[in-house]
Amino acid sequence: MSYQELRWQVEDVRSRMTPAFVEEAVQTLLQEEGEDVGGGVNMHRLVKRLLGDPHMRDVEAVWAYDQLKPAFRQAFDQIPSLYYFEGD
Repeated sequence: MSYQELRWQVEDVRSRMTPAFVEEAVQTLLQEEGEDVGGGVNMHRLVKRLLGDPHMRDVEAVWAYDQLKPAFRQAFDQIPSLYYFEGD
């Protein structure tokens, strides 16, 4: 995937980034096998889910995540049952 295509996908997701949109994606990931419910959801998996490409290369997911960070923070601030934790 080219970065131009990825940029378009990121812009599309950003335009739909509501608390309900994010919460639904998080809940879906929590129900899937392999997520640690006690530890939350890995943001790269969430980015890949929202962009519709679970097999996206990590370097692309990191780039997309950097673009979406402000929108994630804003959405998580409005979801009382979830919180945004940025690790090391």
